[in-house]
Amino acid sequence: MKIHLPLRVLSIVTLFAASAMNAQNYQTMPVQSGYTADVIANDVGSALSSTTEDVDGVSFAFVARDFKLTPTSSALTYGLPVNGIVNSVVASTPGLSYKLGDLYGNNSLKISTSGTSGTLSFITPIPAFKVYMLATGGSGQCTVNVTVNFTDNTTQTFSGVSISDWYDGTNYAIRGIGRINRANNVLESSSINPRLYQALLTLDAANQTKPIQSITVTKVSGTGIANVFAFSADAYTDCVAPTLQPVGALTSSSAQVSWTVPATVQAVSYDVYYSTTNTAPTAATAPNHPGVTGTSFTIPSLSSSTVYYYWVRTNCSTATAQSVWSQSGTFTTLCGTVVPSYTNDFSTFPGTCWTSNLSGGTPATGPTGTSSLWASGGFLGTGSGGSATINLYSTNRVGWLKTLPFNLSAGSYKVKFDYGVAAYLSTASSPMGSDDVVQFVVSNDGGSTWTVLQTWNEANAPTNTSTPYSYTLTGYNSANTVFAFYATAGTVNDNPDYNFYVDNFTVENAQLSTSEVKDGVKKASVHPNPFKDILYISDTREVKSVTVGDASGRAVKNFRGAVKELDLSTLNTGLYFVTIYFKDGSQSTVKAIKK
Repeated sequence: MKIHLPLRVLSIVTLFAASAMNAQNYQTMPVQSGYTADVIANDVGSALSSTTEDVDGVSFAFVARDFKLTPTSSALTYGLPVNGIVNSVVASTPGLSYKLGDLYGNNSLKISTSGTSGTLSFITPIPAFKVYMLATGGSGQCTVNVTVNFTDNTTQTFSGVSISDWYDGTNYAIRGIGRINRANNVLESSSINPRLYQALLTLDAANQTKPIQSITVTKVSGTGIANVFAFSADAYTDCVAPTLQPVGALTSSSAQVSWTVPATVQAVSYDVYYSTTNTAPTAATAPNHPGVTGTSFTIPSLSSSTVYYYWVRTNCSTATAQSVWSQSGTFTTLCGTVVPSYTNDFSTFPGTCWTSNLSGGTPATGPTGTSSLWASGGFLGTGSGGSATINLYSTNRVGWLKTLPFNLSAGSYKVKFDYGVAAYLSTASSPMGSDDVVQFVVSNDGGSTWTVLQTWNEANAPTNTSTPYSYTLTGYNSANTVFAFYATAGTVNDNPDYNFYVDNFTVENAQLSTSEVKDGVKKASVHPNPFKDILYISDTREVKSVTVGDASGRAVKNFRGAVKELDLSTLNTGLYFVTIYFKDGSQSTVKAIKK
């Protein structure tokens, strides 16, 4: 039975199937026979020696990245992949790839004349929901009919499929592959051309379970020469991957995820996989939570203020017992309380879970607005970032910078930071205005009520030299303690125009302060710093254990014993705090930067 359908005319059933399938099972369709020309120059030698024909009828062929005219020729920085795998860049098909034909043999189904056909037969027939064609037009656009031939001798034809000219067309799978003139071996490179294009062929529901034996392409019109390079499939399965729904309830340690599947899918259970990296799981990946019943699950035991990615797959009672993984979803857990030690060096502003869009009010009332007056700046006017700063001038500028919450219930802690004042856009000194005030405040109830710990004003204005501040938090043992910097320019329009700066905000144990210099306190150094994967401790004879924390204060790695090498290859780039615990109960913390 032959079915002729225009490319864009799809049945209601097919549209439903397409919309239900948001997690694709992409598979390449390696060609067994049917290519008619070698149009890709590769390896060492002239283009004539490694190709049989051109792409466009005027002497130009494509090149692979390993092509060299002579053994001493420079390596190409462009060209088709040597392994023959073309990863499509079409946004709607992430993960789709194509397998080109042999670079040492024929690799294009080249059709120059209207009314002429060619057929590509596949090594392994597979059924599919959709088929994707990789092709280009040489010296112009052309139109083809594409007939999918199934193993049961039925067919489905897609009429009027357009193939764009290899220059500047849309919906390209790959571009900037370069070309060579077969007549004179002159190479032409470009970052945007030539291009190979991707065409979608959605199969009828009645044909989706049928293995595809071959595909016939017939040129019907156009000046361009059709070159068909490969086909790939969104392979058929009777166990459909779930469609993820918006994330539900979020806390600092959990996330509720949910999904749907068509009613026709005979689902028994589902597997849930999550990770802090957006690397899709494979069929062999072990799920974090297997055998989930129902279509909703709350993922437990997560880290606060962390970005996660997740996938779900279906376990079915049908012949295809398991679906592919769904497309990825993502969520960020809410901010949670941090147990010190903790440091914010403001390398990123304002810092994870800090709040800068607070304004108005007083420490007695708390903030009343949402303007952002605190910003990132170079400490005391030097550089362009790395500290928190507020510009005070004119009148009625009132800004807050609030920290994340701390759990101080475990004992006595100390808060420290560096501060200073410099003239606006300068490193020079400046007085404060007559009614300007900057205050450092603390709250034991998460920010509902505030207590002033330190006030700076005209009488005790800071200098343009970095000054350390330290306060032992006696009596502040709440599990929800937050700090804030409150700054106001007052109501008097004074002459001073200056910035107040804060850097290296730290909360740590008051008894074993890691940054104080004390007689008899052991110190350790690490190297190299910055490091790539491995960090070495200088002297490990008295070391009991090592903890590595990130900039938010969360421990990300723990090592027991007198370890010398710290394998931190799994961590992301950024700033870390390496705390070394010694056998006598003392400890030392050093900053380390991963490249």
